[in-house]
This record gives sequence, C-alpha cells and structure tokens, in this order.
Amino acid sequence: MSAGPRTAFLLCAGRGQRLEPLTEQVPKPLVPICGLPLCEFALARLAASGLERIVINTHRLADQFIRLFPEYPQSSRYAGVPVFFRHEPDLLDTAGGLKNVEDLLLPGPVLLHNGDILAELDLAALISAHTKSGALCTLALRTGGGPLQVGFDVASGRVSDIRGEIRAGGPRFLYTGVCVVGPGLLSRIPRGQPLSLVSVWLEALRAGQVIAGIVLDQGVWRDIGNLGEYLRIHADLASGAVEILPPPTAPTGWPLWRLPGARVAPDAELSGWNWLGPDCQVGAGARVSESVLWAGSKVLAHAVVANAVVREGMLAEGRIEGGAV
Repeated sequence: MSAGPRTAFLLCAGRGQRLEPLTEQVPKPLVPICGLPLCEFALARLAASGLERIVINTHRLADQFIRLFPEYPQSSRYAGVPVFFRHEPDLLDTAGGLKNVEDLLLPGPVLLHNGDILAELDLAALISAHTKSGALCTLALRTGGGPLQVGFDVASGRVSDIRGEIRAGGPRFLYTGVCVVGPGLLSRIPRGQPLSLVSVWLEALRAGQVIAGIVLDQGVWRDIGNLGEYLRIHADLASGAVEILPPPTAPTGWPLWRLPGARVAPDAELSGWNWLGPDCQVGAGARVSESVLWAGSKVLAHAVVANAVVREGMLAEGRIEGGAV
C-alpha cells in the first residue's frame, strides 16, 4: 500500500478553442459559472481534501488569474492551502505540464484535476483506491456523460485500453480528467517536451505496468467544453436539476441570478432563467431569455438576446440567438 498524495496539480493551461469566443477575454478555467470562476469549484474541493499544496499551470491570458489570485504570479493561498504557479510559454500538454512542475511537487503521488470541469467526485475514494492498488496511476472513471474511451475491468480494477489503441471491445468508460499519478509514472515522462498523459499511459500498459481505475458515478460531473454546455449548466442550476456546493468565497444564497448594480429598463422583458452580472444593463424594450450577461455588459434598446452570452463590457444589439457577443 502506497502513501496518499500531498500535492494537487490543477491543469489550467490550454487554448480554450472549443469555448470561443468566451475564452477571448479569460482563459477557460476562469470562465464564470453564475459569477464564480470555473476552476474555483475544483480548487475548493482540493483544498478541502487534506492536501498540503496546490500547483497550477497557466498559458494563454495568464495575467487574468489575478481575478482569482491577486498575488499572481507569486505564490498564494486558497482556503489556507499554499498555491504555486508555473507558466507555460509553449503548451506542454498534460504529461509535459506535470513534468514541468515536478520541482514544486511534494514527495509521493500527485492528484491531477482538470481545471475546466465542474465536478463533485469522491476524491477520498479515488485516493484510497490508488493507495491500495499500488498502480502507477489511478483514473477516476464514469459510465457515461461523455466519450467512453477507457477499457476497464471493474472486477480487477485495472485499465486495459485507451482509445482502442491496444484492444477493441469490452466495457468502456469515461475518463473524468481526474487521476492520481504515482512517482513511477512521473519518472517515465521526458522533460521539456509536449506530451499527453494518454501516450504515457499507453506506453506503460504495453510494457505490462498497472494502470488502475475506479468508477465514480455519484456527484456532478460536467465538461464545460462549448457554449451549449456553458448555457446548459446555468439552466440546470436555475431549475435545480443540478446542485453543487459553492466555493467558500461564494455569496450567501449562491447561485444568485441578479447581481448588485444590474439595471433592467421598466419595459424590458425577461423570460425564463437569466443570470445578470454586476453592473450589466438591459435597455428599453429589450427582450432577454435564458441568457448570461457578464459584468458590465449591455443589451441595447429593443435588442433580442435568447439562449446567448453577452461577455464582459460587450454590447448586444439587434437579435442574438444561440450565440455569444
């Protein structure tokens, strides 16, 4: 039985191309969910897990992390847990990014968590499965909710294939973007080159090494990968179809749907759910339905905004349906 992780690595580097144009202003992990940065939900859970250190990598629009950490790029704290940053001028992918922060990791395994998912997975169960298995790595899996690309045998707790590269057929599961990586796997990653963890896992499997897994179907898991998913999570929070524990920085009663300073003209029409950010404006005769208005955005007079996002400081005019401005 191996020791549990003392460090978490929150992956926040990336381009966020699937979520454009939202990611033209902020990196994907900072895109607001009812006003709170997406990655903060993961941060809060990691900080509450008993880990001693959190490491975050950054790439595009890295200076925007001052929204969450005023001390960035200097080390900081979140909920009392030390937080360290490592910028990637050139993207190194998941394995390359992990190797790039090796000097910031405390001894032992490390808990990896994607910064662009909204999840309430049982991290304690994942950690326990890893410490018992003695595997190089243990993946948090689900039976649905996205692409089923991981071949996994529940009885043995072992991963047998990824993306059909080793063998076809058999039960397939979703990789959640959360795993525990042991020092043995970290030592297999070359330094200073872009490399995916999938490549490292496949190499280890072909060499007869053990990659373990655990199915964690309980709790929320959402990949906020595109505009449709971004709007859908707001709709589900509004309807109560999804309930998620907010970070400690959240205002009482979160999610709040109309933030201080939001102004709506008396003859404007709001229908369905809408999230109105601080200091946003909805002009005379405008109609807004099931949309997200970021801080300081403006819906001009008589505009129609439906199932859409108006980004920070942007103007919406005419008709905008199913898109973003």
